[in-house]
Amino acid sequence: MSVVVVGAGIAGTAAALAASRAGARVTVVDGGAGASALWTGGVDGEALVSDEGQSIAAILDVLLGDCTLVTSTGLRRPARGRDAALLDAALGPVGVVRCDRPGWDADLVARAAGDAFVAIDCTVLRHSDERVVPDADFAARHDDEARLLWLSERLREGLTRAGTRLKALLLPPSLGIERARAGALSKLVGLPCGEATAMPGGPPGLRFERARQRALSGVTVLRARATGVERAVGRWRLHLEDQDLDADAVVVAAGGLVGGGLEYQPSEAMLAAALPPTARHAFRCTVDGPLPLGAHGRPLDLPGSLFGVAPESLAWPLCRDDSATMDRVGVLCDEHGRVAPGLYAAGEIVADAPRTWLAALESGARAGADAARDAVRAPGVPGARPASAGEAPASRP
Repeated sequence: MSVVVVGAGIAGTAAALAASRAGARVTVVDGGAGASALWTGGVDGEALVSDEGQSIAAILDVLLGDCTLVTSTGLRRPARGRDAALLDAALGPVGVVRCDRPGWDADLVARAAGDAFVAIDCTVLRHSDERVVPDADFAARHDDEARLLWLSERLREGLTRAGTRLKALLLPPSLGIERARAGALSKLVGLPCGEATAMPGGPPGLRFERARQRALSGVTVLRARATGVERAVGRWRLHLEDQDLDADAVVVAAGGLVGGGLEYQPSEAMLAAALPPTARHAFRCTVDGPLPLGAHGRPLDLPGSLFGVAPESLAWPLCRDDSATMDRVGVLCDEHGRVAPGLYAAGEIVADAPRTWLAALESGARAGADAARDAVRAPGVPGARPASAGEAPASRP
């Protein structure tokens, strides 16, 4: 039995891992960096996390559980989890390490974060270029064990000079790219050390991509873009730019408007400065096929004007609550993500779904496991038989 997953973000990775664990032969179609690569390290959402979801989060080096994160401007915010390199600032009192890095002002962070934070002097930079290199390049240097040991010695020296009893140290985004190095640094220093949250596109997103690459080592990953999906002789056929893939089940987790699974295409975009020939929906799924778009539980309305709908009516500021179509548009499916037997949607491409990390994780894990079960029942699988209620999927040979 085979399952193809379109997308390699949080939802797509969770779907691939869940389907593989259920015994399916999995292929992931990775169309390139999406919203997950912009992750700043915090985990948000109200979804209850299943055992499968917790296991997948651990594989991706993500720590689930209520915590307090600190931004580079000193804003403290609650979160439901974090990238393993980030500091849980609920420990307090916290020393904010001074470091001559772009976008990092330890004194400002300490003042803004509150009385439990104090800026301290430590030598963090070893080479002159580290005052200007991007966060990702600076963080990558701490993948080296010798460099991490050097940093731990400088931090211990700074703690001795400060003479203040601290319970944790907060650093700028800098603790590894291949893996989160906060845990190893904490052991060397003797107290918890971690990063503040990063700007989009910083070290946490790159660490997620490295963790995903390790996690998906047992599945086939194709670097390609999916263009369409259709039913073909009892199976599903996924069209790529240069080839087709047949599978017993497909999970579309291509992301939303940021990730590339959806695009904004109002009628007036057809012909510049000319009357459009027809009216069309303001949004489309970038994977053509039986993936109906909607919001608020119903299909999208066709605009009554050739020039489409007013853009300001789709999003903030006119829509100040969660009713904005732009925030809710996606593929219509049931609560399990099923669009049709063997065809699923997961993550931010799902209509009306919360746009949160936890929601993407859970929907991906659920869709992947259900897709594997559908693949067992698929008539195109030699020797397959319908699975009875509660029966576990067959193991991969």
